[in-house]
Amino acid sequence: MKKFSVIMSLILSALLFLSCPVLAGTEMGKVTPAKPGVNIQLFGSLKTFPHFVDNLDFNKDDTIYNWILDESGIIDDDEMTVRNELRVGMKGGGENWKFLVILESDFALDKENADRGARIGEISTNLGMTGEDFAVEKLDFSYDFSAHGLPVTVETGWNTKWLDIETGGVLYGDDHPYIGFKGTSNGISWELLNLIIYDRIAGTPGPPDPLDGESPDWRVYSAKMAFPAGDMKVSPFYAFSDNNARDANVHYFGIQTFGKMGNLSPKAEFVYALGEKDNFTTTGGEGDISAFAGFASIEMSVEDMFNPYFGGYFVSGDDDASDEDIEAFNPITNISRYAGPFAMENAFIYRYVPVLGTHLYSNTFDTLGTAGGYGGISNSSSANSPGMYNLGIGTKGAMDKWSYKAQFVYFWFAETGALEDVEGKCIDDAVGLEFDLQVTYHFSKNFSLGNVFALFDPGDGVQDLRGEDYDQMAILNTVELKWTF
Repeated sequence: MKKFSVIMSLILSALLFLSCPVLAGTEMGKVTPAKPGVNIQLFGSLKTFPHFVDNLDFNKDDTIYNWILDESGIIDDDEMTVRNELRVGMKGGGENWKFLVILESDFALDKENADRGARIGEISTNLGMTGEDFAVEKLDFSYDFSAHGLPVTVETGWNTKWLDIETGGVLYGDDHPYIGFKGTSNGISWELLNLIIYDRIAGTPGPPDPLDGESPDWRVYSAKMAFPAGDMKVSPFYAFSDNNARDANVHYFGIQTFGKMGNLSPKAEFVYALGEKDNFTTTGGEGDISAFAGFASIEMSVEDMFNPYFGGYFVSGDDDASDEDIEAFNPITNISRYAGPFAMENAFIYRYVPVLGTHLYSNTFDTLGTAGGYGGISNSSSANSPGMYNLGIGTKGAMDKWSYKAQFVYFWFAETGALEDVEGKCIDDAVGLEFDLQVTYHFSKNFSLGNVFALFDPGDGVQDLRGEDYDQMAILNTVELKWTF
């Protein structure tokens, strides 16, 4: 029997035992930590998302782009695919220290996935957790030295960390392993991180060649501060990406602001990337990285059922695939799926959408182009990607047990020059319009039932890039069943 089945059987058996009236008054045992002075809290969640899709490639015929990828694996153009994310966790701590452990299994519901392993036909490197692998998804242990006269906390694990998720998430947010330090003094917070994204070894032990433990690696060193400014905060941040896997060294300089101004919630950020990439040109020459990205939005609190917001992103693209200048902005991991007012887990754009060149969590077209880049999730961004502008408007609200969110976002390429060089064709900058509508009924604090309807109407740029037949609206309709405890 798989570990997943064992855990679920134990949980269900415990619930049955505790609810049985025959056992009323029976002396019960208890669970205690191995060492005294430790507090432990259990929590968990289940998200079950049946997806109903049509024209994921904007084409009424089957093409090589007729699928998208989420954490659960491939969502293809069949009748229904169900994503299932189960989490069980515990958190707590003791004197001066804290811990967090979250076990997760995230997969598409299918016999092979849930009971035997990988679903047939999956991409093995992008499976996430299959049903038999109920493993540690997030981890954080920390110790606060303030009681010893040093206002510093040391932390390690692979919990979600970020540099700019409070605004647009254009640079970094992910759960890579880390060792870090953080602290707060007089309202000023700071954090230093050593992010270990790749620590790989090339080759095999033994003759004839030595192992290569440097060239496949990717480490990021970051610093972030946040200063109070009335009801607003100003947060400068910096990251150095030592990306040996892409022969690139990149400095990211950023600043963001967020908070409240009366009934307004403004957010803004700007990030500049400066660096170099070896072995970039056909002659082995060096490429000079100079790129930028940003975000701005305003949310207005008007009344319970009407709280409008608007804003947009700008991400620089490359204008010439043949020169040594790299003007395409590649993030470490764009996390816009969970950042800013336009964040929505089951919107269309925030997945790996091959026909558009987006990647998971991101809303940009970083994977278009052929030149290896210097970042992005799974190191997949392109050095001659076209960048992106978008503008959006939406509203959200809640009343009684109902909540909703509705938004329109229009996308276009920032620069098509390098992409046109690669593809050998003229490409319009119009990418398309997305509409998202989320409606949820909260039956209790532990269970909600909702629906997200998302459609993407492709623009002329998609037809120029992929062909005239790529002109159909993509539809992604998702039922959201959510339990939390």
